[in-house]
Amino acid sequence: MEEKVRYKSFDGKEVEAFLVKGGDKAGIIVISEIWGLTQFIQNVARRLASLGYTSLAPNLYSREGDLFSPENISGVMRRFFSIPPEKRGDQEFISRIVAELNEREKRIYETLVVNRASTEDRMLKDLEHGYNYLKSMGISKYGVIGFCMGGGLSFQLSTQFPFDATVVYYGRNPRSIEDISRLKGPVLGIYAGEDSAINHGVPDMVRAMFQYGKELEMKIYPKTYHAFATEGGPVYNEAAAKDAWDRTVRFFTRILG
Repeated sequence: MEEKVRYKSFDGKEVEAFLVKGGDKAGIIVISEIWGLTQFIQNVARRLASLGYTSLAPNLYSREGDLFSPENISGVMRRFFSIPPEKRGDQEFISRIVAELNEREKRIYETLVVNRASTEDRMLKDLEHGYNYLKSMGISKYGVIGFCMGGGLSFQLSTQFPFDATVVYYGRNPRSIEDISRLKGPVLGIYAGEDSAINHGVPDMVRAMFQYGKELEMKIYPKTYHAFATEGGPVYNEAAAKDAWDRTVRFFTRILG
């Protein structure tokens, strides 16, 4: 059974979420890429429900109405993601792109680029209340999975709340590497071989896992790019995506039942 639900967050405002009830073996939070609650993310929630879990995919932009739709976000962010590497530190070049944005587009840019840290702080609070929403159903085990931006959020969230299993698809490390000491359950890390912005932090993460005695399962997929598992995406790699999903299923099954 699937439905759109709303739950109250830290400030009394409501967050919309996609809920799929597949069983009570465990509850799993599904955290989206920067694009928001796309069909891909909803399909991930459905797949997890088919395994006997109850999955909740919060729409972390639902506070903003329809402005932060996947289409609107993509229209803005792809302009910046396509900046050549040699120009990414050129503030004059970036300023020219910003100047071309209309007011609605500038609001998206400011939220997701200029004020990214405070935006993610708010998202983590909304995710905390999503976790509490799942707990109110009486489920006894909990997992979290996230992709890209959501991968980093899932890693950070699992250092703040006692998740039994965490899956990180090419997400950033927790903000403080020492936060890894607070992990309750094991982590599965999925990484693209050609993803320097994320991968430069992987060695520190692995060392911290050893230092704090945490369980880590990890796979790097050579010759793949950030977001390779997103079906329909520009760098989708079917073979790698299938293998990564099979690993995800085995990981959750082993830990959550």
